[in-house]
Amino acid sequence: MISKQEEKVIFNSQFLHEQESEFRHELIYFIIVDRFFDGSPDNDQVGKKDLFDSTKTKWGEYWGGDLKGIINKIDYLKRLGVTAVWISPLFEQVDDKMSDSAPMHGYWTKDFKRINPHFIPAADSNRISECKILKDLVSIFNENNIKLILDIVCNHSSPEINGSKGVVFNDGIPLADFNNDINDFYYHYPSIDDWDDEFQLIHGEMAGLATFNEKNIKYREYICSAMKDWLDVGFEAFRVDTLKHMPIWFWQEFVSEIRKHRPSTFIFGEYGFGKPWDTRSVEYANHSGMSILDFGLCDAIRFAFSGEEPGGFYNIKKVLDLDYVYKRANQLITFIDNHDMPRFLSVTDSIQNLELATILLLTLRGIPCIFYGTEQYLVNNTDGGGDPYNRPMMNSWDLDNPLVKIIQNLSQLRSKNAALSFGSFQENFINESVFSYTRKYRDFKVFIIINQGKDTILNLKYLDLPDGTYKCILTERELNIKNGELINYSLSYKEANLIAIDGEHTSGKVILDIQVNGYETKPGESIVITGDHKELGAWDLSKALKLEYINKNTWFGDFGFDNAAGEPVMIKAAVLKTSQSEISNATQEYYPVLENMLHRHIIIPQEGRMKLDLLWEQS
Repeated sequence: MISKQEEKVIFNSQFLHEQESEFRHELIYFIIVDRFFDGSPDNDQVGKKDLFDSTKTKWGEYWGGDLKGIINKIDYLKRLGVTAVWISPLFEQVDDKMSDSAPMHGYWTKDFKRINPHFIPAADSNRISECKILKDLVSIFNENNIKLILDIVCNHSSPEINGSKGVVFNDGIPLADFNNDINDFYYHYPSIDDWDDEFQLIHGEMAGLATFNEKNIKYREYICSAMKDWLDVGFEAFRVDTLKHMPIWFWQEFVSEIRKHRPSTFIFGEYGFGKPWDTRSVEYANHSGMSILDFGLCDAIRFAFSGEEPGGFYNIKKVLDLDYVYKRANQLITFIDNHDMPRFLSVTDSIQNLELATILLLTLRGIPCIFYGTEQYLVNNTDGGGDPYNRPMMNSWDLDNPLVKIIQNLSQLRSKNAALSFGSFQENFINESVFSYTRKYRDFKVFIIINQGKDTILNLKYLDLPDGTYKCILTERELNIKNGELINYSLSYKEANLIAIDGEHTSGKVILDIQVNGYETKPGESIVITGDHKELGAWDLSKALKLEYINKNTWFGDFGFDNAAGEPVMIKAAVLKTSQSEISNATQEYYPVLENMLHRHIIIPQEGRMKLDLLWEQS
């Protein structure tokens, strides 16, 4: 016989308690450490000579940016309005140069359990657990409520440099050597020449980098162990490099191991240049266990302003119309430029275009990410502005320029208006040069209209906005909505207007963010969550929790719980269908469709916020 206490432990062990951090509220800022700010000049000359360039003209060498530099600019980051900072890889690198390039970027790792000495004070330890500046970084970011995201590399180590390739250490102890691979840590296939060949993508080398053999359990144990060490220091999320070059089963195992160690870890990956019409990219987004960077929307926004592809704003519509292919389109990481492409101002030299594109970035669905310096109009157009010229040194900290003001205003709006974090997207008007849309979540609404073309006059009807006179958050211009219409509204060249309507935020000891994907709803259908607790409706569908429509494959709602806090509950999703009943004289009746599965078991936390991403189960 087992005791009641033992029975409770066994019972509770069957319950799902998922706690991945809610990142839809965040505004991410991506820093290339070496190119941000030099806070510790004493480390500029560490390591091998000729790797540091004080003139900042040799683009492949170190220029001095470091962790102290990031700490010194914490006030700038906070005042800018960013709430999470993605930092380029901090791992100890091969201390050498190939041609004219040193590994200032952080993608030629020597030891995944030690820190690049170029990024810490000269007298500090580069062991993760002993590094004082690293602890200071985590502490000051925590004090300022800014999350830390570490860029990690699991696919490869280093290329052939002066006779050495893929030499890796485990916290200072030799572990692997590509040229003497006695422990089978690496694949030994040639470079990829067919980027559509699945075998080559996984096994072949990219730019000569030594490619890890993920089938080797010793490698997998090492890489997971190293990343757990970084979480233990205080990083809250990972950005994963070169996602598509490792099999999806590896990422599923990796994410499971990381979340077992730290359930709150948010993870997003780089599936390079993936689009929603690329089925393999979508498979990784939906089944790897992590979100991905939204290259499709990035390209669409760039095309809309650069004219590189015809169609203007229709490029954006093409991508958004396919949001339903993703399980979590509203958790894709969105951006308009990064370290692997020319900066936005290299593809269109109009700072007004950059400002309009940033408004799009911060108001469309997804979790927006700003590349360091974009807010300061940072650009170098040498050879078209591609790598390495897309990584200039940060040279301005102006908090009063127009783009900074846009980011500050929209960051504040994102923090208080749930329509931008969670809401659906409704197109109001589109042509090649004018784009208007509304984001909506419950009573929260944000209306946006952007004109990148000549002066124009618009008549917008059927707007889902209350009548009234509103002041534009960006320009303070007044917009008058009457009978759900905006009539004879003039828009100037390169003008954007935005109005916001606040709603009531969810309250409770615990907030549950519940999302359901996998059921393609039709007009007249809605999705609810029911369960065995009174706060879940106690199986009464008329009292169930009503989710909000996001797209035809996604429904979402956040709900407050008081009495159920800390309790085990059972839940299930249901679709309610409204139809005309011949028997009841046209009275509306609901015909529920319940998931074809046993009820899900979860434990609601005692307090805080909890995410549930549910996939509809139907035979």
